[in-house]
Amino acid sequence: MRVRNRILISTNDCQQSALCICFTGNVNRTREDRPTRSPPHSLSEVKRPITCDCSHNDYDLWFINGPTLLDPSTSTFFTTGPTISTSPDFAVKFRPYPRKTDERAKSKVNELTLTSAPPRSSCGITHSSPAIVFSTGGYTGNFYHQFNDGLLALYITINSLSLNRDVILTVTNWSDWWAQKYAHLLHRFTKHPIINMDNQTRTHCFPSAIVGLMTHGPLAVDPTLTQHKTLLDFHALLESTYSPRGKHVSTLKSKGARPQLVLVNRKNGVGREILNLKEALKAIEEVGFKAIVFEPKRNGTVGDTYRLLHGSHAMLAVHGAAMTHLLFLRVGMVLGEIVPIGTDWLAKTFYEKPARVLGLEYMKYKIEVNESSLAEKYGANDVVLKNPQAFVNGDWPKAKVYMKTQNVKLDMVRFRKYLKEVFVKAKRFMDKEG
Repeated sequence: MRVRNRILISTNDCQQSALCICFTGNVNRTREDRPTRSPPHSLSEVKRPITCDCSHNDYDLWFINGPTLLDPSTSTFFTTGPTISTSPDFAVKFRPYPRKTDERAKSKVNELTLTSAPPRSSCGITHSSPAIVFSTGGYTGNFYHQFNDGLLALYITINSLSLNRDVILTVTNWSDWWAQKYAHLLHRFTKHPIINMDNQTRTHCFPSAIVGLMTHGPLAVDPTLTQHKTLLDFHALLESTYSPRGKHVSTLKSKGARPQLVLVNRKNGVGREILNLKEALKAIEEVGFKAIVFEPKRNGTVGDTYRLLHGSHAMLAVHGAAMTHLLFLRVGMVLGEIVPIGTDWLAKTFYEKPARVLGLEYMKYKIEVNESSLAEKYGANDVVLKNPQAFVNGDWPKAKVYMKTQNVKLDMVRFRKYLKEVFVKAKRFMDKEG
């Protein structure tokens, strides 16, 4: 019996070995190792048993390019195909979440092991389709991250690798609420049952495995990397999942000609609440809208939320994760964002840009110093309000002043003027689309 040496490679210091090559933008690849684009179209294009694409700022993607056995008791994936006998065993520790430099997020993600060492167990359950392995830990409790780091990332990964739904979703950090909430959408990604790694007692064998998910930026899909898919295609997938007839269900056909505006309310005590909400709602009604207050809940039904927003004519929210509901709106709808002090770049990057990609009428209400609760705490002339960029100066924890401790009290004169502009566009949309 030959005693095999073992090499443990950290994902923070990925290096080449006889069994692993890390695809990066600066690595000279041989024709055998180079995918036609990064990452490979299919696992068979790469000859080495374990490979990774580490060329991206936000994620690493690991591939087991042949038969693999999952031992859930140790969260280990073993290669079970032929290996080079003179090569040492290879192992890597990896947390499959697409925020590779965010230690806080990764601390909430289970660590998996990928190894070429021989498994100690035989196959308990054998699958004929590859596994795609990811975590619902990290920031998945946040609605934005549920989509950007999870569902949209899964969509991007499947379409980038030409998997055509023939993949078995294998999930660590399993949450029952997540699986139940998104059950209908998850089964649009795969035709196979989803595996909860955390409660398995038997080993599973797959013909190959992809470990990790890909992202293209905040609510972004790069068509050059996804077989020409765009954010609009993901938007269409949501529509076909939650609106089976492919058309919106109008809630207003018997309610006259008033367009409906959904105000997404923050009511969680962690900042960015509208302090004069009653006044704001009164103004919304007085300019001509039918106003509905929507308060997102983690266990809320996606289908009901989708139909509410999809059947309305405008949505308004203070900057925050709930703005992600823009994915539920019809093309041409009005999306209003109340932008507190110090959140301009975040609002533009995370929500305005994807809203415009989706063809929404994005309308920003930028609050002034006197509308921020920070003015009372710091004084209107403090650098916190006058120059947020200088105050934060690249130190993200300082940004929590704007995200966690700031509330808004809308100036009703300014806000009414803004609402009238929103109403004109929403009414025009309603008259055209119903």
